[in-house]
Amino acid sequence: MNSGKQIVFVNQSSGYLMIDIIESFEGTFDERILMAGYINPRNKSLDESIKVVKLCEYNRSSSIKRIFTWGWAFLKALFLILIKYRKAHLFLVSNPPFATLIPLFCRNTFDILIFDIYPDALVEFNYFKKDSLITKKWEKWNRKVFARAKNVFTLTDGMKERLMKYVSGEQISVIPVWTDNDFLKPVNKNENVFLKKHKLTGKFVVMYSGNMGKTHPVGIMVDLAERMKDNESVYFMLIGGGDQYKDLEAKIISSNLSNISILPWQPTEQLPNTLPAASLSLVTLGNEASDISIPSKTFNLMSVGVPVICVAQHDSALSALVAKESIGKAFGLSDHDTIVEFILEAQSNPAMYEEMVQKVLLASQNYTPLNAKKFNTFRNETV
Repeated sequence: MNSGKQIVFVNQSSGYLMIDIIESFEGTFDERILMAGYINPRNKSLDESIKVVKLCEYNRSSSIKRIFTWGWAFLKALFLILIKYRKAHLFLVSNPPFATLIPLFCRNTFDILIFDIYPDALVEFNYFKKDSLITKKWEKWNRKVFARAKNVFTLTDGMKERLMKYVSGEQISVIPVWTDNDFLKPVNKNENVFLKKHKLTGKFVVMYSGNMGKTHPVGIMVDLAERMKDNESVYFMLIGGGDQYKDLEAKIISSNLSNISILPWQPTEQLPNTLPAASLSLVTLGNEASDISIPSKTFNLMSVGVPVICVAQHDSALSALVAKESIGKAFGLSDHDTIVEFILEAQSNPAMYEEMVQKVLLASQNYTPLNAKKFNTFRNETV
């Protein structure tokens, strides 16, 4: 144990992944502190022994609010570290994006976990120009900070390759995201309360559940519904929120389609019913994030045994995962006709569909909460 020592985790939006990581440090440090603006515990609550320090909650409703809440959370975290936690070991998550720059202002030892690569992601999404002064400065700061890190963690091999512009590959550890097979598991479609509530029992449901931001190509769902409007067995459903929500809602209404609907975010406690309500689930990734991100819901879909329709660039990390684990099929952003063919084949061929389901469930065994323990590199050290 690091006798008398503290570890401070900084993660503005903390969910089950963060809770599992913090749990893995039990007994390693005397005190564990989480700085977060929002905590979504799902089925596992944060241990009462962990001190929670409130940061500004992330607001994604507009670009200005995103940047403001990122900045305010960063400033508060930095202030507290400089004033109260100057000797604590830091575990910094790239959420807010500026959090990984905290070591520029302090002498704490630290680990870094990269969920999204910055400034790369902000350049890809046109927040900054590639050759702008702030981009070049941020890249320089990354090289300085990452070189000092005890560990640099990330989620995929593709993200590791991108990070190697800032730090040697030998210093980067790839630890895949995981899912919780105790909280999320298959539910018989005839017994699913979500399907019963929306009178969809017996339908082959193609679902998108998640963020509907500007860069997420979820409009494809309306196009697919239009193409398959004469097939009464297939139903499309969108669940979530974001910049596109109102536009998609208006488009669905104006198209006068009876085989598609849209719902706002559902309560977290409903996930064990909403996710397995799908027969197939759409997982998308815009061109901008092709090799720097994998949507975490992909792993949750494994738990519930739902094959995925992956819409992303063919060389993306997401497409590679789908192919490696045989959890569905990957398509390009314009492959609408072949997606329709895949849906029809899955819907009309129960044996083929059941084989896919079993492969998905098998793959979920490779992405369990045991991965969280790999972040605690102190366990094997003599302190």
